[in-house]
Amino acid sequence: MTAAPDEAFVFNIVWTGKVFTYLRYFVASQIAQSGARFRFVVNGCPPEQIALMEEFRARHPDRVLEILEACETMAAHGVALDVAHDQRDDGEFFCFIDPDILARGPFLAEFAQHLDEGCVGVTSGQGVWRDDSVLPEGGLGVSGEYFYAADGYLFGSPHFAMYRREALDPTLDRWGIGFRSAGSELTDEVTNRLETSGRKYWVYDTGKLVNIFLQEDGEKLCHFEHPNLLHIGGMSHYLSPPDGGGGAEDAEWEPDQRIWPWPVTRLEVARYTGAVLRTLVEGHPAPPVPTEVDATLAPRLESVRDALVTLVDTYRVDIDGA
Repeated sequence: MTAAPDEAFVFNIVWTGKVFTYLRYFVASQIAQSGARFRFVVNGCPPEQIALMEEFRARHPDRVLEILEACETMAAHGVALDVAHDQRDDGEFFCFIDPDILARGPFLAEFAQHLDEGCVGVTSGQGVWRDDSVLPEGGLGVSGEYFYAADGYLFGSPHFAMYRREALDPTLDRWGIGFRSAGSELTDEVTNRLETSGRKYWVYDTGKLVNIFLQEDGEKLCHFEHPNLLHIGGMSHYLSPPDGGGGAEDAEWEPDQRIWPWPVTRLEVARYTGAVLRTLVEGHPAPPVPTEVDATLAPRLESVRDALVTLVDTYRVDIDGA
């Protein structure tokens, strides 16, 4: 076997709310730094956002295959991915990538190599706000930011994933699961297998159960962080709040921590980078890093600010078409 070329991969990107206005710059970087193709999966976006997607696709007709309207109202990320998986066949692979992953250089060859060397799936995408991705001992649920158990077991990432369908599809069929599977709806057979394997939790984020059962079926799953990919994470909520009404009030949104119990570092990174991106896209200079942030967090925010300034400067002509 030899590693598949970039053109063999189609990445499904799930879009929610009004984020396309801002995060299309990230996708422009993914297109520029790879030869892959992309599908825009619409998950509860208003008509004006879909119109912007159509304009973007018209600029890249050979790279953006289609705009698939998966969910009229916003559903869970995994629900939209299941629609794309079940309704479309892109050949040997099924892939997805978050729209807030910035590509700073070529990245696909290394992932394709992992798939060529025995992995039926490879994931990536640790958020810039985290230093580790290990589920703490006693954790009740496997949320998105946890890629490993304390014993080294790989749960994988819901942010970037590439799978061989020849292994993926039989596992989904055998266990009756999908990317939407979260825990409460599982059959007794699946629940019993999780109990006996020591991987039973109250709730699982997108794709975690898929990755567990691939390994239960004897397949090899891999995880790899690529230096040319920068995943910010959480920014979408500040760009298009779940309960926002649109316009200036969105910029004032803060998460209800009873619903989103985010760590302080994630809050600070997401809040600031959302503000930076919104400001840059609107044509204004990026705001400085807040002076009140923790000293250990400030360099991280400075780095992300510089990356976003470069991103918007680089792809503004591509986005605006002038």
